[in-house]
Amino acid sequence: MCESALAKYSRNESAATGALGGAMSREIRQVVADIDTLRTADGDDLLRLQALIEEYFASPDAPAHIDVWFRLYERFPDDHGHGVFWTILHGIEAQPTSDAAVVASIRRRPTHYPVLMVNRMLNGGIPAAAGVDLIGLLRQIAADERVAATVRADAEQFLEHQRDRTKPPRRG
Repeated sequence: MCESALAKYSRNESAATGALGGAMSREIRQVVADIDTLRTADGDDLLRLQALIEEYFASPDAPAHIDVWFRLYERFPDDHGHGVFWTILHGIEAQPTSDAAVVASIRRRPTHYPVLMVNRMLNGGIPAAAGVDLIGLLRQIAADERVAATVRADAEQFLEHQRDRTKPPRRG
């Protein structure tokens, strides 16, 4: 049977620190601090990230610290974490505070995953978040030359998708 990333990380952390409890007994602030110290989304840091994801989302205090994941996306704007960033996205979307955090992240530094989340909100029938029109936000991103070309292209693709979704059906 495969050992989970959390179990491996917990065992390693306990051995390294002499802690009696596993990683699950740590305070959420410690987990957030560990996420903020990640320098890559590869190798050993990827294994560590997987464990931190499990630990973070198991905490009842997770919604109050949701911005940690947007800081990660902003730190690694061209990375996909070998698919692990999708796990983060799904965890974020399950949090009640995520919509406003998505908008705040995009205002700081538009990156692929938050822009993707805007498209997913629109697909889910959410036209605005934190008082911001989401179609307008995608338009701003697509037009802003300071935003990475790949993210601008994402925004334009999502705008096209939203236009196609809202077109009335053709009558034959």
